Amino acid sequence: MLQSVNFFSSSFGTTVRLTFPPPSGARPRLTTLVSVGVGATVMLTVLSLLILVDHFAIGYARKEAQQRLQQLSWQMRDSLNSVVRKAAADVQLLSELPAVRDGRSPAEVRTALESLQKTFPDYAWIGLARPDGKVYAATQGVLEGSDVSERDWFKGGREQIFASDYHPAKLLGKKPAGGADPWRFVDASGPLKDANGQQLGVLCVHMSWGWARRMVQTILAPADQQYSAEIFVVRGDGVVILGPQGMEEQKINSDSLTLARDGASGALKETWPDGRSYLTGYARSGDPADPATLSWSILVRQPEEQALSGARVLERQILLLGAILGLAMALAAALVTRRLTRPLNKLSHTIEERLAAPDQAETLPAIQPVDTFHEAQVLSRALAEMLRNEQAHLDALRSLNEKLESTVAERTREIARKALQLERALGQEQSTQQLLQERAAELRAILDNAHDAFIALDPGGVVREWNQQAERLLGWKRNEVIGQPLAAMMLPAPLRRAYERDMQQLADSATAVLSRRVELTLHNRAGQELPVEVSLAYVPRSSGHLFIAFLHDISERKSLFASLEEMALRDTLTGLCNRRALMQALPEALQRANRSRQSCAVLFLDLDRFKQVNDRHGHDEGDELLRQFAARLRGAVRKTDTVGRLAGDEFIVILEMLTADGAAEEAADKLRHALLQPFTLKTTSVSLSASIGIALHHPDDPQDVETLLGRADRAMYRHKQQGIQQRARR
Repeated sequence: MLQSVNFFSSSFGTTVRLTFPPPSGARPRLTTLVSVGVGATVMLTVLSLLILVDHFAIGYARKEAQQRLQQLSWQMRDSLNSVVRKAAADVQLLSELPAVRDGRSPAEVRTALESLQKTFPDYAWIGLARPDGKVYAATQGVLEGSDVSERDWFKGGREQIFASDYHPAKLLGKKPAGGADPWRFVDASGPLKDANGQQLGVLCVHMSWGWARRMVQTILAPADQQYSAEIFVVRGDGVVILGPQGMEEQKINSDSLTLARDGASGALKETWPDGRSYLTGYARSGDPADPATLSWSILVRQPEEQALSGARVLERQILLLGAILGLAMALAAALVTRRLTRPLNKLSHTIEERLAAPDQAETLPAIQPVDTFHEAQVLSRALAEMLRNEQAHLDALRSLNEKLESTVAERTREIARKALQLERALGQEQSTQQLLQERAAELRAILDNAHDAFIALDPGGVVREWNQQAERLLGWKRNEVIGQPLAAMMLPAPLRRAYERDMQQLADSATAVLSRRVELTLHNRAGQELPVEVSLAYVPRSSGHLFIAFLHDISERKSLFASLEEMALRDTLTGLCNRRALMQALPEALQRANRSRQSCAVLFLDLDRFKQVNDRHGHDEGDELLRQFAARLRGAVRKTDTVGRLAGDEFIVILEMLTADGAAEEAADKLRHALLQPFTLKTTSVSLSASIGIALHHPDDPQDVETLLGRADRAMYRHKQQGIQQRARR
């Protein structure tokens, strides 16, 4: 029979009934349930532990081994690439050495080649072949005079740096040069050209195969002893060119080799032809599109049983430890369960007795069993407190129901007042909206009939307004540009960053309207450049701000300025003659030299390290340096001589009425002496030199201005190169 307690609420007309089920002796005891639950938990934990160990430990060990093998393949790949790149760089270096490029005899060239060979003993042979394929000079004189025109390195190295694949030496097979397998070589070759780009021959470096074996020993020695790992270097045709004993020169095929040929890198599990399962790391050296590299497949394999041996040992140890822990936890669970459930059983017995007398439930005392714990005491007090709180909640609910009716009536009257106010506000809003529409129509008519193009932009530079004059000026219709970024459509790439910076500065201004006038070159829809004058303003709004701009076409004004600029003959920075004036003055000077039967000369000057001054101190200081340099040039020559700025830091001096050829050199020395003093700029002081090239014109020489300037330019360039080499030797 159920025990119940009734609570009646007169306000709501409801009755709350709390019903308690009678105690039942057929239910299992808590001690039994906890013991069985703990034992089952221990067994499931041990079983789950074994499954997780078998899955994750073995998988983790396999993953670690694959990563280790992949790293070995990367290390071998990088080492091979480094050696081939170094050989290609040495060929490039040799082709730029004056002793090789300008060598007057085979002995002189041979000395330079043998110097490199002594530094790198793995270079078995270094030689220079002439364009006809004959070996002109070689280390120790080997193969000098031999025809190598059919060799791959000669054909591939004519026009570019070229690396030849691993191959047997046909001409050097009887002349080994140290290292293991000296009859196998890898070649690096490249063109040798003079200063004018004329083909002089082909340089070649033969690398003996010993370096590859030493590289494998260095990389693999620790891994081979601990993990039984093996490295394979496989040629493009599948032939092993470097590998374990007995497998070299053998052709292989595997999934890892296929992946490495396709340029992939990684590691996988596969079965090799010997029937054993291996973990293999793979990578590819070089770049098939780069003739200066070698594309080889790098494979590093390890037997799977060796890679997973540590994980198997760990699995057996965890199995033994799990069995011991499971047994110990089961015994401990039985003892702890009896100790924990003793107070709960006593509390349960007391509650069953009190349920038999429901009229005394609210006075249920706190349970104080022997050897009890705090939680049991809290539970007993909570049951009695719950009954008292229930009655208090029912009383509060009755009072709340009485207040609810008056509150609903008051809220209804308030809603009616708000509805009336809202109706009036909507009417006023409609009048305001109509007025705004009229003002917008007036503004649209003004903008469409404006003489200048009008554009409105949001803070992100997106077009929000576009009048008819803008359509005629720029070519885009209004519906085509609304919502599009302005900079991407009309501004050339170099001006976009400056445009974004100016817009940000304008947006950060604290004033309400800030007007500016700037000149820009835009691109219209046809892609043509269009110079415009822009009047830009910033208008704050409640939802942010708006940029407005009026664009005025200044193409005619720019055309006029361009015409005036073309007529100017003076360099605006230095005040010297500009290039156009020089091109007019030089033919006249040549004619006067022919008439007077006296020589003239052209000095071509170029400032050394002028770019460093610009980069370090800024273009303003660079301009000041050019002005002072021009002033010194004017002060160091005669008034009858012409001084002009050709371009940048290049200047021309035309010397006339020379009594002897040495007078031009004396004038150049005087200029050098005038330039030795430091240049005092606005913020710093710098010392620079100038490279000077001299070209003489005698009365009977052809009057060819371009040839004369070219001679002076080449003379200046040789002077500059000599200065660079002298500084490099110091």
